Amino acid sequence: MVEERNVVTWSILTLVTCGIWRLVWLVQIGRDIALLRGDDRPNIVTDLLLSFVTCGIWTFVLSYQWPGLLNEAIEQRGGQVDRNLPAMSLLMALFGFGIVDLILVQGELNKLAGGRGLAL
Repeated sequence: MVEERNVVTWSILTLVTCGIWRLVWLVQIGRDIALLRGDDRPNIVTDLLLSFVTCGIWTFVLSYQWPGLLNEAIEQRGGQVDRNLPAMSLLMALFGFGIVDLILVQGELNKLAGGRGLAL
């Protein structure tokens, strides 16, 4: 279902490409969350367009909203969630550590990919 991604590799790719790879990473995370939820949330195209139109301000909304959507999906599947994930992700983005918010969310997705995030 959800693909496990090496956060070190993806972080380096983001840094080396001056943030361009962040867009690829965002799309992948959005797809994984939508797949887990089984619906059209998050709407990746709309969210990315809003990010461009607002000169990046919308990404702060995404930094809070997407981890919340991920938590909902994990709860629906009987897994334990990190209630602090949305707030921590937003704080990292607000303080200029935008790559850390992706690492936090990807870490939770990696747990699911490895089967460690859901109760059996």
